[in-house]
Formats: sequence, C-alpha cells, structure tokens
Amino acid sequence: MRAMWGTVDVPISRAALRDALVERRATTLAVYADLPESYWLPATFPYAEIVNPPLWEMAHIGWFAEFFGLRWQPHDVTGSLTASIWGGADALLDSRIIPHRERWTRNYPPKSQLFDYLAETLERLIDNVASCPEAQLDRARLALLHEDMHVEAFLMTLCTLNLPLPSAYSRSPLTQAADDISFEGGKLSLGDSDRTFRFDNEMPGKPVTVAPFSMMARPVSAEELVAFRESADYRDAGLWGDDGRAWLAQQTAVRDQADGYAAMHVSWYEARAYCRWRQRRLPTEAEWEFAARHSVAFRQSCGHIWEWTNSPFEPFPGFAPGAYADYSAPWFGNHTVLRGGSFATADRLCYPQYRNFYTPGRSDMFCGFRTCAID
Repeated sequence: MRAMWGTVDVPISRAALRDALVERRATTLAVYADLPESYWLPATFPYAEIVNPPLWEMAHIGWFAEFFGLRWQPHDVTGSLTASIWGGADALLDSRIIPHRERWTRNYPPKSQLFDYLAETLERLIDNVASCPEAQLDRARLALLHEDMHVEAFLMTLCTLNLPLPSAYSRSPLTQAADDISFEGGKLSLGDSDRTFRFDNEMPGKPVTVAPFSMMARPVSAEELVAFRESADYRDAGLWGDDGRAWLAQQTAVRDQADGYAAMHVSWYEARAYCRWRQRRLPTEAEWEFAARHSVAFRQSCGHIWEWTNSPFEPFPGFAPGAYADYSAPWFGNHTVLRGGSFATADRLCYPQYRNFYTPGRSDMFCGFRTCAID
C-alpha cells in the first residue's frame, strides 16, 4: 500500500539504506521481468528520442551506483583514481559522454555479463555503506534515488511502446471535488527542507513572498480535458500562442484518457491552452509548494500525476552543483518545473520541495496539471 504523500524520507541509518538499496533492486528487476526478449537487444529496440534501450538503461543504473557511490571523490570528480570493476563501463554507460543515439549502435557484451556487473556493483555499494565515512552516505542515497527515477522512466517507456504496466503500478481515481482551495499566501523559503538528502537544485532555498491565490483541490480530470479537446475552441490560435501552435501542428495522435482519473500525458502547451480556455492559469512552483506545505487537503490530492507549473526550471541564487554536476545545471533555462509525483514515482521522491523538470513539449511522462483562479 502506498504511503501518504509527502511522509517518506530517504533512509537515514546505514542499515535502512542497505535494506532500501536491496529492495529497490528487487523491484527494479521485477519491473523489467516481462520485457519481450527482442527489446533487450538495442539494435532491435525501437529508436525514440524520449526513451533509452532497456539494456543500456539497466546497466547504466549499475554504472551510476558504482561511479557516484564508490569512485567519485571531491578530489577525483572524474573517478580516474578508482577504476571500474568492468573496464568498458565508462565508455559504454556514462550518460554524460554517450550521445543518446549511439546507445542503440554501440557494441554490447552479453546481457548476462551486464546483469552480473549490475549485481556486483550493488553488492559492493552495500558493503561500502556499512563502513564508509558519513559524508559518503549521501552518494549512496543519490544512487538509490537515481534508480528510483530510472524505474519510472522505464515505465514511461512501456507506455510509449504500448506495453502493459506491471500490476503493482495502478492508478487511483480522483475523489476530491473540483473546488478551489484559497490560500492567504505569505513568506516561503522555496526548496528549503530538513530532509536527509536534498538535490542541488533545491538549495540553498529561495526566499519568496507568495501573494494570496486559489488553486484547484485536485488535478484537472480526464473528462475535463476531453471536453476541451472536443470543443470547437480547441484549435483557437489565441489559446495556444506561437510556440503552442507549433507544437500542436506536429501532433499526429493523442493518448486516450481514463474517465474518473486525472488527465495524464498532457504537455505544458496543452495545459496552458486549457487554462486559457477556462479563463484560469497554471500555478507557479512557489504557489504549488506553498499549498503542499500548508494544506493537508492539498497534500491528500497529490501523487496522481506530475503537475506542470508555470515556472521555468532555473537555479536558486547561490546554486552550486552537487557531485552529479549534470543533474540540474545543463537543463536550466529550457525546461519547465513539475511538482508532486505520479502513481509511478517512488514515495521518497514525493515531497513538497522536489522539482521535476521537462521540456514543455513532452507529454510521455505521467503528467497533468491543476489550475489557479485569475485575480
């Protein structure tokens, strides 16, 4: 049963962290268990810009755990002083240097060898957690959260391929009324928290003052989105803007929506157009976080889908990249912030301060939105 949204932290103790790494790996392997065998061969796996070949993605999880959990050090950020247990790992699995398209065309060792590498890197990471300096535990936590993210990315891949999701990942219907919750606003340190692990883009916290606002008590429903799509206004140029019209012109199909659930697989452009149609607006990420930190009713409505905000993904003043320097910095300025987490998101990534980010034209994620009243 899923924990209440926003209540799960990453493991604090060494024993809990080791247990979480083992449990995560078991569920990761279970998610991949029913993949058709032909899809394990990158050369025969369908190419798309928004997915990775599963064999590369799975082996990359092991590389990341080894590199950042065992090899990366402040005085050796390239990991050159500690060699990988597999000599070809860096050249094949380092996402920072392997162009996306080449992940389909590189020469791979047998699947069994890559799975052995995956198992051995986990075993070594678990052993290291038992005895490493306290400061190094955060990098093991990073490896855990990175695996969480890749599992959700793989579930997104299954949807893109029109393959069924594992039964463990079932959606919950909306239960809240389509009312607004009103907030008086106030001061907020955006991104600031006392969580055990914080991502670099959450730090050091950004002091903001949030004006009074009203936001939906639940995400926009599938039925509400379909009503917009079927209306005569859907292609009204005034709702979309130049960037939205360019996106719309490239769409050849839309995903079906499930009645009773939150609208899902919605791009930021379509979410913005819907808001204009309803004479509403998307929330800012500050409003979204304020609501999540100040309203139990709001938190109880979270976790259905990732929710678009109207805020560009930008660093907070004083930002400094973490050990995984490419996690945030390369994406500032051309991505948009989503908040909340979906039914496929690990509980420990569902908390008020977590900032997800994608380009506004993406809709393959488990993403939707809610709206705010216009003053």
